[in-house]
Amino acid sequence: MPFQPRKDFTDISADISVSLIKLESFFLKYKHIQIEEYFEAPNMLHPDEKYHQISYFFTRSAIKTYTTYKNQKEDENPEKQFDKIKESIIFIGKFCLNNKIELKNYLTHRNSYMYSWINHYREHKINPYSLMELGNFERVLFSLLEEERDIYASNLVEKLESFKIRYHNSYKTKNLVKESTKKIENFVKEYLQNNAEVLI
Repeated sequence: MPFQPRKDFTDISADISVSLIKLESFFLKYKHIQIEEYFEAPNMLHPDEKYHQISYFFTRSAIKTYTTYKNQKEDENPEKQFDKIKESIIFIGKFCLNNKIELKNYLTHRNSYMYSWINHYREHKINPYSLMELGNFERVLFSLLEEERDIYASNLVEKLESFKIRYHNSYKTKNLVKESTKKIENFVKEYLQNNAEVLI
């Protein structure tokens, strides 16, 4: 609906003020959440429902709705996800640079007991198609215990075959991922070699 951005907040109610402070804390804690999509998700999934009050957006229901919405977007034709795929591959490259690892070691990198890429996927920082040209992706995924897969990557496991079929049936997507992955791989490798002394 049409709206005018508020410029003067002096007369804002105490309840809304508290809600805004809670939301600010929430988004600072979960920095991976894409704020625009977070507010968009309930309307996209339930277009006939009345617009939610601000207090709704820091409930578990809102978080679940956002996750469902993101999962549904993953189910779209991969050719509609080119921007997200590119962003994901760039994110992976930056992560490798920051952690001084080559791209081939991304899938086995751990910050804790869990693979880093699993957390990146859970936080919607990477798209499943961005993993398709990383050689041992499927093997690493299924090396997790079944209960770990259920907790951390259930959507990926459940829809992996669908993702693979769509990927292999889309020449444009496959070509994009192959070329982008190769470019990032070469860039990271060259950077690490040229800055070896600095990085030690």
